[in-house]
Amino acid sequence: MADKKTGKERKREKKQIYKAVIDQLPRGAGRVYLVVGLLFFVLLFAFTAVNLFSKDKKFSEKENRMLAQKPQAALGNIADGRFMEQYEEYRSDQFAGRDFWVQIKTLVDSFSGKKEENGVFNGRSGYLLEDIKEPDEEDLKDNLEAMKAFQQKYSDKKMHVMLVPNAANILKKNLPAFAVTADQSALMNKVRSELGAEFNWIDVEKTMKNHADEDIYYRTDHHWTTLGAYYAFQDAAEALGIPEDGQIPMKAYGISNNFNGTLSAVSGYRTGYKEAMYIYLPEGEQTPQIVVNYVEEQKKTASLYDSSKLEQKDKYAMFLGGNHALVDIKSDTGRNERLLVIKDSYANCFLPFLAPYYREILVVDPRYYTGDMEKLMEENKITSVLFLYNANTFFEDRMLSGVLPSGSETE
Repeated sequence: MADKKTGKERKREKKQIYKAVIDQLPRGAGRVYLVVGLLFFVLLFAFTAVNLFSKDKKFSEKENRMLAQKPQAALGNIADGRFMEQYEEYRSDQFAGRDFWVQIKTLVDSFSGKKEENGVFNGRSGYLLEDIKEPDEEDLKDNLEAMKAFQQKYSDKKMHVMLVPNAANILKKNLPAFAVTADQSALMNKVRSELGAEFNWIDVEKTMKNHADEDIYYRTDHHWTTLGAYYAFQDAAEALGIPEDGQIPMKAYGISNNFNGTLSAVSGYRTGYKEAMYIYLPEGEQTPQIVVNYVEEQKKTASLYDSSKLEQKDKYAMFLGGNHALVDIKSDTGRNERLLVIKDSYANCFLPFLAPYYREILVVDPRYYTGDMEKLMEENKITSVLFLYNANTFFEDRMLSGVLPSGSETE
Protein backbone atom coordinates (compact mmCIF):
# COMPACT_ATOMS: atom_id res chain seq x y z
CA MET A 1 0.00 0.00 0.00
CA ALA A 2 1.41 3.34 -1.07
CA ASP A 3 2.39 5.78 1.59
CA LYS A 4 0.06 8.70 2.11
CA LYS A 5 1.35 11.95 0.73
CA THR A 6 2.37 14.59 3.18
CA GLY A 7 0.93 18.09 3.13
CA LYS A 8 4.20 19.46 1.71
CA GLU A 9 4.11 16.94 -1.13
CA ARG A 10 0.52 17.87 -2.06
CA LYS A 11 1.41 21.56 -2.12
CA ARG A 12 4.45 20.80 -4.28
CA GLU A 13 2.27 18.90 -6.78
CA LYS A 14 -0.24 21.76 -6.98
CA LYS A 15 2.58 24.20 -7.70
CA GLN A 16 3.92 21.93 -10.42
CA ILE A 17 0.47 21.65 -12.04
CA TYR A 18 -0.01 25.42 -11.82
CA LYS A 19 3.47 26.00 -13.35
CA ALA A 20 2.72 23.55 -16.16
CA VAL A 21 -0.51 25.41 -17.01
CA ILE A 22 1.24 28.78 -16.90
CA ASP A 23 4.05 27.52 -19.16
CA GLN A 24 1.47 26.69 -21.83
CA LEU A 25 0.27 30.34 -21.93
CA PRO A 26 1.92 33.13 -23.91
CA ARG A 27 4.75 34.78 -22.01
CA GLY A 28 3.39 37.19 -19.37
CA ALA A 29 -0.21 36.12 -19.89
CA GLY A 30 -0.37 33.95 -16.79
CA ARG A 31 -0.11 36.84 -14.39
CA VAL A 32 -2.64 38.87 -16.40
CA TYR A 33 -5.18 36.04 -16.40
CA LEU A 34 -4.63 35.50 -12.69
CA VAL A 35 -5.25 39.19 -11.95
CA VAL A 36 -8.35 39.26 -14.17
CA GLY A 37 -9.71 36.14 -12.52
CA LEU A 38 -9.14 37.50 -9.04
CA LEU A 39 -10.68 40.84 -10.02
CA PHE A 40 -13.74 39.05 -11.36
CA PHE A 41 -14.30 37.18 -8.10
CA VAL A 42 -13.70 40.31 -6.03
CA LEU A 43 -16.26 42.27 -8.07
CA LEU A 44 -18.72 39.38 -7.95
CA PHE A 45 -18.40 39.22 -4.17
CA ALA A 46 -18.67 43.01 -3.86
CA PHE A 47 -21.85 43.23 -6.00
CA THR A 48 -23.42 40.34 -4.08
CA ALA A 49 -22.60 41.97 -0.75
CA VAL A 50 -23.89 45.40 -1.82
CA ASN A 51 -27.18 43.94 -3.08
CA LEU A 52 -27.64 41.81 0.03
CA PHE A 53 -27.20 44.71 2.41
CA SER A 54 -28.76 47.52 0.38
CA LYS A 55 -32.10 48.71 1.72
CA ASP A 56 -34.99 48.17 -0.70
CA LYS A 57 -36.54 51.31 -2.19
CA LYS A 58 -40.27 51.76 -2.61
CA PHE A 59 -40.25 54.47 -5.28
CA SER A 60 -37.95 55.53 -8.10
CA GLU A 61 -37.99 59.29 -8.45
CA LYS A 62 -36.03 59.07 -11.69
CA GLU A 63 -38.50 56.62 -13.27
CA ASN A 64 -41.53 58.05 -11.43
CA ARG A 65 -42.93 54.65 -10.47
CA MET A 66 -43.32 52.24 -7.60
CA LEU A 67 -40.57 49.62 -7.49
CA ALA A 68 -41.26 45.92 -7.11
CA GLN A 69 -41.03 44.66 -3.52
CA LYS A 70 -39.87 41.26 -2.29
CA PRO A 71 -42.70 38.79 -3.01
CA GLN A 72 -44.09 36.44 -0.37
CA ALA A 73 -43.60 32.77 -1.14
CA ALA A 74 -46.84 30.79 -1.11
CA LEU A 75 -47.75 27.38 -2.46
CA GLY A 76 -50.09 28.87 -5.08
CA ASN A 77 -47.71 31.40 -6.62
CA ILE A 78 -44.77 28.97 -6.55
CA ALA A 79 -46.77 26.27 -8.35
CA ASP A 80 -47.95 28.55 -11.17
CA GLY A 81 -44.57 30.23 -11.62
CA ARG A 82 -45.68 33.68 -10.47
CA PHE A 83 -43.27 33.76 -7.54
CA MET A 84 -40.19 33.46 -9.76
CA GLU A 85 -41.53 36.11 -12.16
CA GLN A 86 -42.22 38.49 -9.27
CA TYR A 87 -38.83 37.74 -7.69
CA GLU A 88 -36.98 38.44 -10.94
CA GLU A 89 -38.85 41.74 -11.26
CA TYR A 90 -37.99 42.54 -7.63
CA ARG A 91 -34.26 41.83 -8.09
CA SER A 92 -34.18 43.88 -11.31
CA ASP A 93 -35.87 46.89 -9.68
CA GLN A 94 -33.77 46.75 -6.50
CA PHE A 95 -30.36 46.05 -8.12
CA ALA A 96 -27.73 48.42 -6.73
CA GLY A 97 -26.69 51.14 -9.18
CA ARG A 98 -29.55 50.23 -11.51
CA ASP A 99 -29.69 53.62 -13.27
CA PHE A 100 -25.97 53.49 -14.10
CA TRP A 101 -26.14 49.97 -15.51
CA VAL A 102 -29.20 50.84 -17.60
CA GLN A 103 -27.22 53.61 -19.31
CA ILE A 104 -24.22 51.33 -19.89
CA LYS A 105 -26.42 48.61 -21.40
CA THR A 106 -28.17 51.14 -23.64
CA LEU A 107 -24.84 52.45 -24.91
CA VAL A 108 -23.58 48.96 -25.72
CA ASP A 109 -26.86 47.97 -27.42
CA SER A 110 -26.86 51.18 -29.49
CA PHE A 111 -23.63 50.13 -31.18
CA SER A 112 -25.36 46.94 -32.33
CA GLY A 113 -28.27 48.92 -33.82
CA LYS A 114 -30.83 47.88 -31.21
CA LYS A 115 -33.83 50.27 -31.01
CA GLU A 116 -35.60 49.03 -27.86
CA GLU A 117 -34.62 49.01 -24.18
CA ASN A 118 -36.71 47.93 -21.20
CA GLY A 119 -39.94 48.13 -23.18
CA VAL A 120 -39.15 51.55 -24.67
CA PHE A 121 -38.65 52.12 -28.42
CA ASN A 122 -36.19 54.72 -29.64
CA GLY A 123 -38.52 56.10 -32.29
CA ARG A 124 -38.46 58.66 -35.07
CA SER A 125 -38.75 62.44 -34.62
CA GLY A 126 -37.13 62.17 -31.20
CA TYR A 127 -40.00 60.17 -29.64
CA LEU A 128 -39.45 57.49 -27.03
CA LEU A 129 -42.47 55.19 -27.19
CA GLU A 130 -43.51 52.81 -24.43
CA ASP A 131 -44.43 49.39 -25.76
CA ILE A 132 -48.12 48.45 -25.65
CA LYS A 133 -48.90 46.37 -22.57
CA GLU A 134 -50.98 43.23 -22.81
CA PRO A 135 -53.15 42.46 -19.77
CA ASP A 136 -52.96 39.51 -17.46
CA GLU A 137 -56.30 37.92 -18.24
CA GLU A 138 -57.10 37.05 -14.62
CA ASP A 139 -56.30 40.55 -13.35
CA LEU A 140 -58.32 42.16 -16.13
CA LYS A 141 -61.28 39.87 -15.45
CA ASP A 142 -61.18 40.73 -11.74
CA ASN A 143 -61.07 44.47 -12.47
CA LEU A 144 -63.94 44.42 -14.97
CA GLU A 145 -66.11 42.29 -12.71
CA ALA A 146 -65.39 44.69 -9.83
CA MET A 147 -66.34 47.67 -11.99
CA LYS A 148 -69.60 46.05 -13.05
CA ALA A 149 -70.46 45.12 -9.47
CA PHE A 150 -69.66 48.70 -8.42
CA GLN A 151 -71.98 50.04 -11.11
CA GLN A 152 -74.78 47.71 -10.00
CA LYS A 153 -74.36 48.79 -6.39
CA TYR A 154 -74.62 52.46 -7.39
CA SER A 155 -76.85 52.13 -10.43
CA ASP A 156 -78.35 55.56 -9.75
CA LYS A 157 -74.95 57.21 -10.38
CA LYS A 158 -73.60 58.02 -13.84
CA MET A 159 -70.53 55.90 -14.61
CA HIS A 160 -68.01 57.12 -17.20
CA VAL A 161 -64.87 55.41 -18.51
CA MET A 162 -62.06 57.13 -20.40
CA LEU A 163 -59.09 55.01 -21.42
CA VAL A 164 -56.48 57.19 -23.10
CA PRO A 165 -54.50 55.44 -25.86
CA ASN A 166 -50.73 55.54 -25.49
CA ALA A 167 -48.28 57.20 -27.86
CA ALA A 168 -47.22 53.90 -29.48
CA ASN A 169 -50.84 53.48 -30.58
CA ILE A 170 -51.46 57.02 -31.85
CA LEU A 171 -47.94 57.75 -33.18
CA LYS A 172 -47.32 54.42 -34.93
CA LYS A 173 -45.50 56.18 -37.76
CA ASN A 174 -42.82 57.16 -35.25
CA LEU A 175 -42.05 53.58 -34.22
CA PRO A 176 -38.66 52.32 -35.45
CA ALA A 177 -38.58 50.08 -38.50
CA PHE A 178 -39.84 46.52 -37.93
CA ALA A 179 -41.12 47.31 -34.42
CA VAL A 180 -44.12 45.17 -33.50
CA THR A 181 -46.65 46.11 -30.81
CA ALA A 182 -49.93 44.68 -29.57
CA ASP A 183 -53.21 46.03 -30.95
CA GLN A 184 -54.19 48.45 -28.18
CA SER A 185 -57.34 49.59 -29.98
CA ALA A 186 -58.64 46.02 -30.01
CA LEU A 187 -57.80 45.61 -26.32
CA MET A 188 -59.72 48.79 -25.43
CA ASN A 189 -62.69 47.74 -27.55
CA LYS A 190 -62.76 44.45 -25.65
CA VAL A 191 -63.02 46.36 -22.37
CA ARG A 192 -65.74 48.59 -23.79
CA SER A 193 -67.75 45.59 -24.94
CA GLU A 194 -67.30 43.76 -21.65
CA LEU A 195 -68.46 46.73 -19.55
CA GLY A 196 -71.55 47.24 -21.68
CA ALA A 197 -73.98 50.10 -22.05
CA GLU A 198 -74.23 50.71 -18.29
CA PHE A 199 -70.94 52.61 -18.58
CA ASN A 200 -70.66 55.77 -20.67
CA TRP A 201 -67.53 55.19 -22.75
CA ILE A 202 -65.72 58.46 -23.54
CA ASP A 203 -63.85 57.67 -26.75
CA VAL A 204 -60.84 59.99 -27.22
CA GLU A 205 -58.87 57.79 -29.61
CA LYS A 206 -60.19 59.45 -32.78
CA THR A 207 -59.49 62.92 -31.41
CA MET A 208 -55.93 61.99 -30.47
CA LYS A 209 -55.33 60.57 -33.96
CA ASN A 210 -56.70 63.75 -35.53
CA HIS A 211 -54.07 65.74 -33.62
CA ALA A 212 -51.22 63.23 -33.97
CA ASP A 213 -49.00 65.80 -35.73
CA GLU A 214 -49.15 68.09 -32.70
CA ASP A 215 -47.32 67.80 -29.36
CA ILE A 216 -49.97 65.73 -27.61
CA TYR A 217 -47.42 63.37 -26.01
CA TYR A 218 -44.06 64.14 -24.44
CA ARG A 219 -41.06 62.86 -26.34
CA THR A 220 -39.18 61.52 -23.31
CA ASP A 221 -42.09 60.64 -21.01
CA HIS A 222 -45.02 58.21 -21.05
CA HIS A 223 -47.61 60.89 -20.23
CA TRP A 224 -49.72 62.94 -22.57
CA THR A 225 -49.10 66.68 -22.59
CA THR A 226 -51.60 69.26 -21.38
CA LEU A 227 -52.37 69.95 -25.03
CA GLY A 228 -53.41 66.31 -25.45
CA ALA A 229 -55.47 66.53 -22.25
CA TYR A 230 -57.10 69.74 -23.50
CA TYR A 231 -58.24 68.09 -26.74
CA ALA A 232 -59.56 65.09 -24.77
CA PHE A 233 -61.51 67.42 -22.50
CA GLN A 234 -63.43 68.69 -25.53
CA ASP A 235 -64.70 65.13 -26.02
CA ALA A 236 -65.30 64.49 -22.34
CA ALA A 237 -67.16 67.74 -21.61
CA GLU A 238 -70.26 66.83 -23.58
CA ALA A 239 -70.34 63.29 -22.16
CA LEU A 240 -70.00 64.66 -18.62
CA GLY A 241 -72.83 67.15 -19.13
CA ILE A 242 -70.70 70.31 -19.32
CA PRO A 243 -72.37 72.55 -21.93
CA GLU A 244 -70.13 74.11 -24.55
CA ASP A 245 -71.60 77.57 -24.05
CA GLY A 246 -70.88 77.36 -20.33
CA GLN A 247 -67.20 76.48 -20.63
CA ILE A 248 -64.58 78.85 -19.26
CA PRO A 249 -61.87 79.94 -21.74
CA MET A 250 -58.45 78.45 -20.97
CA LYS A 251 -55.03 79.72 -22.00
CA ALA A 252 -51.72 77.84 -22.13
CA TYR A 253 -48.66 79.14 -20.26
CA GLY A 254 -45.14 77.72 -20.49
CA ILE A 255 -43.69 76.80 -17.10
CA SER A 256 -40.52 74.83 -17.97
CA ASN A 257 -38.15 74.13 -20.86
CA ASN A 258 -36.12 71.62 -18.88
CA PHE A 259 -38.24 68.45 -18.73
CA ASN A 260 -36.69 65.02 -19.31
CA GLY A 261 -39.14 62.23 -18.58
CA THR A 262 -39.35 58.71 -17.22
CA LEU A 263 -38.98 56.89 -20.55
CA SER A 264 -35.55 58.44 -20.91
CA ALA A 265 -34.62 57.26 -17.40
CA VAL A 266 -35.96 53.74 -17.96
CA SER A 267 -34.36 53.23 -21.37
CA GLY A 268 -31.17 55.31 -21.18
CA TYR A 269 -32.08 57.02 -24.48
CA ARG A 270 -32.06 60.81 -24.97
CA THR A 271 -31.00 61.56 -21.41
CA GLY A 272 -29.83 65.04 -22.39
CA TYR A 273 -33.00 66.05 -24.25
CA LYS A 274 -35.06 68.84 -22.69
CA GLU A 275 -38.64 69.68 -23.62
CA ALA A 276 -41.28 72.23 -22.69
CA MET A 277 -44.16 71.91 -20.24
CA TYR A 278 -47.36 73.98 -20.19
CA ILE A 279 -50.28 74.53 -17.87
CA TYR A 280 -53.73 75.83 -18.80
CA LEU A 281 -55.27 78.56 -16.66
CA PRO A 282 -58.83 79.90 -16.87
CA GLU A 283 -59.35 83.36 -18.33
CA GLY A 284 -61.96 85.80 -17.07
CA GLU A 285 -63.34 87.22 -13.85
CA GLN A 286 -65.96 84.50 -13.31
CA THR A 287 -63.38 81.78 -12.61
CA PRO A 288 -64.43 79.68 -9.57
CA GLN A 289 -62.11 79.58 -6.57
CA ILE A 290 -60.47 76.21 -5.85
CA VAL A 291 -59.45 74.55 -2.59
CA VAL A 292 -57.37 71.35 -2.84
CA ASN A 293 -57.20 69.10 0.21
CA TYR A 294 -54.57 66.35 0.29
CA VAL A 295 -56.48 64.23 2.79
CA GLU A 296 -53.85 61.83 4.13
CA GLU A 297 -51.16 64.50 4.19
CA GLN A 298 -53.56 66.93 5.93
CA LYS A 299 -52.47 69.71 3.62
CA LYS A 300 -54.59 72.32 1.85
CA THR A 301 -53.77 74.65 -1.00
CA ALA A 302 -55.56 76.99 -3.40
CA SER A 303 -53.82 75.62 -6.49
CA LEU A 304 -53.89 72.45 -8.56
CA TYR A 305 -50.18 72.92 -9.27
CA ASP A 306 -47.06 72.55 -7.13
CA SER A 307 -44.31 74.68 -8.65
CA SER A 308 -41.71 73.31 -6.20
CA LYS A 309 -41.73 70.05 -8.19
CA LEU A 310 -40.16 71.89 -11.13
CA GLU A 311 -36.89 71.84 -9.17
CA GLN A 312 -36.97 68.03 -8.97
CA LYS A 313 -36.32 65.25 -11.44
CA ASP A 314 -40.02 64.34 -11.75
CA LYS A 315 -41.34 67.64 -13.02
CA TYR A 316 -44.64 66.04 -14.07
CA ALA A 317 -45.41 65.87 -10.33
CA MET A 318 -46.08 69.59 -10.62
CA PHE A 319 -49.62 68.57 -11.69
CA LEU A 320 -51.62 67.99 -8.51
CA GLY A 321 -48.37 67.62 -6.56
CA GLY A 322 -47.90 64.10 -7.93
CA ASN A 323 -49.81 60.94 -7.02
CA HIS A 324 -51.77 60.74 -3.77
CA ALA A 325 -54.18 58.22 -2.26
CA LEU A 326 -57.03 60.71 -1.88
CA VAL A 327 -57.42 64.33 -2.95
CA ASP A 328 -60.55 66.42 -2.31
CA ILE A 329 -61.05 69.36 -4.71
CA LYS A 330 -63.79 71.88 -3.90
CA SER A 331 -64.86 74.93 -5.90
CA ASP A 332 -67.49 77.64 -5.54
CA THR A 333 -69.04 76.88 -8.92
CA GLY A 334 -72.78 77.27 -9.34
CA ARG A 335 -73.14 73.63 -10.37
CA ASN A 336 -73.94 71.16 -7.60
CA GLU A 337 -72.38 68.05 -9.19
CA ARG A 338 -69.98 65.91 -7.16
CA LEU A 339 -67.61 63.68 -9.12
CA LEU A 340 -65.48 60.72 -8.03
CA VAL A 341 -62.41 60.22 -10.25
CA ILE A 342 -60.71 56.82 -10.01
CA LYS A 343 -57.48 57.30 -11.86
CA ASP A 344 -53.80 57.00 -12.67
CA SER A 345 -51.35 59.86 -13.24
CA TYR A 346 -52.82 60.78 -16.65
CA ALA A 347 -55.65 62.42 -14.72
CA ASN A 348 -53.30 64.81 -12.91
CA CYS A 349 -53.02 67.27 -15.80
CA PHE A 350 -56.64 66.65 -16.84
CA LEU A 351 -58.25 67.64 -13.53
CA PRO A 352 -57.64 71.40 -13.95
CA PHE A 353 -60.02 71.28 -16.92
CA LEU A 354 -62.72 69.57 -14.80
CA ALA A 355 -62.38 71.46 -11.52
CA PRO A 356 -64.36 74.63 -12.45
CA TYR A 357 -67.51 72.63 -13.22
CA TYR A 358 -67.96 70.58 -10.03
CA ARG A 359 -68.83 71.53 -6.50
CA GLU A 360 -66.52 68.75 -5.37
CA ILE A 361 -64.20 66.22 -7.01
CA LEU A 362 -62.89 63.26 -4.99
CA VAL A 363 -59.73 61.84 -6.60
CA VAL A 364 -58.74 58.27 -5.73
CA ASP A 365 -55.58 56.51 -6.91
CA PRO A 366 -56.10 52.75 -6.30
CA ARG A 367 -52.34 52.19 -6.17
CA TYR A 368 -52.20 54.04 -2.84
CA TYR A 369 -55.76 54.20 -1.50
CA THR A 370 -56.71 51.85 1.35
CA GLY A 371 -59.83 53.62 2.64
CA ASP A 372 -63.51 52.78 2.55
CA MET A 373 -64.96 53.57 -0.89
CA GLU A 374 -68.56 53.06 0.26
CA LYS A 375 -68.10 55.64 3.00
CA LEU A 376 -66.53 57.98 0.46
CA MET A 377 -69.49 57.62 -1.90
CA GLU A 378 -72.13 58.14 0.77
CA GLU A 379 -70.61 60.88 2.92
CA ASN A 380 -69.63 63.03 -0.06
CA LYS A 381 -72.91 62.51 -1.93
CA ILE A 382 -71.18 61.55 -5.17
CA THR A 383 -73.40 62.07 -8.22
CA SER A 384 -71.15 60.56 -10.93
CA VAL A 385 -67.97 58.54 -11.35
CA LEU A 386 -65.16 58.79 -13.91
CA PHE A 387 -62.58 56.04 -14.43
CA LEU A 388 -59.64 57.81 -16.11
CA TYR A 389 -56.53 55.81 -17.02
CA ASN A 390 -54.01 55.56 -19.80
CA ALA A 391 -54.57 52.16 -21.40
CA ASN A 392 -51.17 50.71 -20.46
CA THR A 393 -51.65 51.40 -16.76
CA PHE A 394 -55.21 50.09 -16.83
CA PHE A 395 -54.10 46.81 -18.36
CA GLU A 396 -51.38 46.39 -15.73
CA ASP A 397 -53.55 47.41 -12.77
CA ARG A 398 -53.78 44.88 -9.93
CA MET A 399 -55.30 47.20 -7.31
CA LEU A 400 -58.61 48.35 -8.77
CA SER A 401 -60.64 45.25 -7.90
CA GLY A 402 -59.52 45.44 -4.29
CA VAL A 403 -60.58 49.08 -3.87
CA LEU A 404 -64.10 48.95 -5.31
CA PRO A 405 -67.01 47.86 -3.09
CA SER A 406 -69.35 45.23 -4.51
CA GLY A 407 -72.98 44.28 -4.10
CA SER A 408 -76.24 45.05 -5.82
CA GLU A 409 -77.60 47.45 -3.23
CA THR A 410 -76.18 50.12 -1.00
CA GLU A 411 -76.46 49.52 2.73
